[in-house]
Amino acid sequence: GDGLNDDLKPKYYGIKTLDYFIVYNRWGQKVFETKDMSKGWDGKLKGIPQATGTFVWIVQATDYVGEVLKQKGTVVLIK
Repeated sequence: GDGLNDDLKPKYYGIKTLDYFIVYNRWGQKVFETKDMSKGWDGKLKGIPQATGTFVWIVQATDYVGEVLKQKGTVVLIK
């Protein structure tokens, strides 16, 4: 809430379309999903702030030559 790192979103370089950006909690529950490159996860699920912990993210996008790019990783939510 301090204006720094308030949401999680990938950096998109050379990407034409975002197929999906999804964040899961440690139990495998989807807490966020978007196809909009301007939107990111704010650390909440249905408006409720999530507890401090590790979350898994996956992203798939298509570049301007039609190549599908996928990445995944983890992020630690700290309050």
